[in-house]
Amino acid sequence: MTTIVSCFLANSNNRGDRKTDKYVDYGKKLLNVNNPKIIFIDDSLIDLLINSKEYNKENTLLIPINKNDIYLYEYQNHITDFNIITDFPNKDTLEYMFIICSKTEFMKKAIEINAFNTEQFLWIDFGINHMLKYDDKEFEEKIINLTTLEYYNVRISSIKDPNIENLDKDIYRQVVWYLAGTVFGGLNESLIKFADLVKEKCLEIIFDKGSLMWEVNIWYLVLLENKDLFDTYSCDHDRSVITNY
Repeated sequence: MTTIVSCFLANSNNRGDRKTDKYVDYGKKLLNVNNPKIIFIDDSLIDLLINSKEYNKENTLLIPINKNDIYLYEYQNHITDFNIITDFPNKDTLEYMFIICSKTEFMKKAIEINAFNTEQFLWIDFGINHMLKYDDKEFEEKIINLTTLEYYNVRISSIKDPNIENLDKDIYRQVVWYLAGTVFGGLNESLIKFADLVKEKCLEIIFDKGSLMWEVNIWYLVLLENKDLFDTYSCDHDRSVITNY
């Protein structure tokens, strides 16, 4: 058995085409999947979702959170040179980086809680169906299929050839889509190690560079230094992110 883990904080992704209510609609599709789930949800939305009839309550643990629960906010005064290159400055804010770089920490918390007593855990971005565009039935079937797969290492999506180590981008300022970032999973012990390495790398960059960047950039750096921890699979930002898992 595998526990699905996800997180959603309201107003963390300032895009005109995806408002909070739209993300919640996408997220309800994940909440309705008939599989154990631990979902960290913005405390401003928790009552709305708890009272909703649109998800499977028997195997879903909703945990209210707010941005103050993210450890990276403790270090924001050390970030003095946040100067990334992006086409979406309203979205790619420092606060957004704090949130996405905390995916592994929320995974670690879910593993520590382990409400459904599983050894396998699977992170799925809360609004993933905005990209997949499955109908409700097919979406659930695809996600349930993922939970039947087991990996010892961190199973993680790779958009580029896993052997590529030389990038033509500034990894501290430009997004590097070596990894997709949307889905990762595996054995609890491997995922806890991953989370600890990500936290270590985030703090290293904060203190050495006075900055932070996308979680996929952090993960790439961790992967380069810990290749034996990972089991990559090829995909793109489309349905292959779950069909190839």
